[in-house]
Amino acid sequence: MISGEMISKLRTEFSEYLITIKSALNNDNPTIEKTILHTKKVVENIIILADYLELSENEKHLAEIVAQFHDIGRLWLLLHENSETKITDHAEASVEYLKTCQTFVQFDEPTQNIVIQVIKNHNKPDLPRKDGEAILFYVKLLRDADKLDAWRSTAEYVVRKDGKTKLATELSLSEKPVVSQLICKTILNGNIPVKSEIITCNDFIIFRMAWIFELHFKKSFQILNQKQYIRKLYDSLPKNDNVIEIYRMIRIHIENHI
Repeated sequence: MISGEMISKLRTEFSEYLITIKSALNNDNPTIEKTILHTKKVVENIIILADYLELSENEKHLAEIVAQFHDIGRLWLLLHENSETKITDHAEASVEYLKTCQTFVQFDEPTQNIVIQVIKNHNKPDLPRKDGEAILFYVKLLRDADKLDAWRSTAEYVVRKDGKTKLATELSLSEKPVVSQLICKTILNGNIPVKSEIITCNDFIIFRMAWIFELHFKKSFQILNQKQYIRKLYDSLPKNDNVIEIYRMIRIHIENHI
């Protein structure tokens, strides 16, 4: 069991680690605030999903833990003492941090294993279908909560003046005002594009729109529909037959799940 006291201690350790990070980097790295805000939003999302699914208190605590620490590896990798590590994947780095977390290592082994495997798999291309029902469930839960905030942040970018220009610069993508034919073909064929296919900023936007086909829970679709994130992304794109058809497919998929 994960007690409320242990959850409180984990929250405190997380906050204290943020102070350490900010102090070490003089708070001048944009990744810090982005990761903090993203983590806060993902925790909020996963609690909403957990309440909707009527999870037990212990299950909700486990959901909060995987959300709270799923991206802490992004910050761990910024520290000088970790700069020479062979770890480059932020999910693996998050697990390395947890191994040093005083409260986390007090959990029983099965609980630790679930948290570690869920975090390790939250950004992988495929679901861990062979790792047991509990791990698969929490990976789905975390991925939905994670995607909902990624849609929020991307939508906020594209509605700003010069937002797409800044997004293209951040991601080192072309600002050419097109959506690549390969990206459209992949989505229209019922597949999710791979990152190597993304050339333009618009490719990235429609790639994120296509994430809808990997969403798992009815409540996630309801939140997405209410917030109108997909509509905002679509409105930012140049329109052609392929883009319009992809949006139509997405709208039908959302309607079928709400």
